[in-house]
Amino acid sequence: MNTTQTWDDPILAEIYAIRERLVEQYQNDLIAYSQAAETHCRTLGLKIVESPRFVPRAGQPVEVEHA
Repeated sequence: MNTTQTWDDPILAEIYAIRERLVEQYQNDLIAYSQAAETHCRTLGLKIVESPRFVPRAGQPVEVEHA
């Protein structure tokens, strides 16, 4: 019988703890969290760059990658 051995990873534990604090702070509202994160980045002087959206032309095939 195969058994999976688990181990404690302090980095993952910290990531999970931070994620739980953010869920509580923003009531699981991804929009509110995203806006707060963007505001924080701008406060730090970081430049926010958005990727242009791809809009296929009529009749143009769209390729979809499958994992």
